[in-house]
Amino acid sequence: MDKISDIREVAPDWYEARKTELAGEGYPSLANIPQNTTYRRQQAAMVLSREEQNALLTAFEEDPRSAPADQTPEEILAWSRQLRARVDQQLTQASFLSDADIARLKSLFDRPRARR
Repeated sequence: MDKISDIREVAPDWYEARKTELAGEGYPSLANIPQNTTYRRQQAAMVLSREEQNALLTAFEEDPRSAPADQTPEEILAWSRQLRARVDQQLTQASFLSDADIARLKSLFDRPRARR
């Protein structure tokens, strides 16, 4: 028991915090989460008049980012094929070993081993 108390006395500073964490202590309780009592008032404040709704809808429709796509799916597919062809032209040919090269390398290391 003396050894255990000696070890506790020379334990580093972080030991107590880590021990509490491993024991599952020190965490807040879910029962102590504060209630948002202003939620209903905030929700009621979000209700817009007909004029405000129309103004928001007009602003949305006039924004260039909300414009529908001006290309058909076929046009988009054709564009992607053209782009893919340009990328494929820039790719260099892979210089992998041929079957003959692999066989030659294997033959270099294929040596009889001494057996008893």
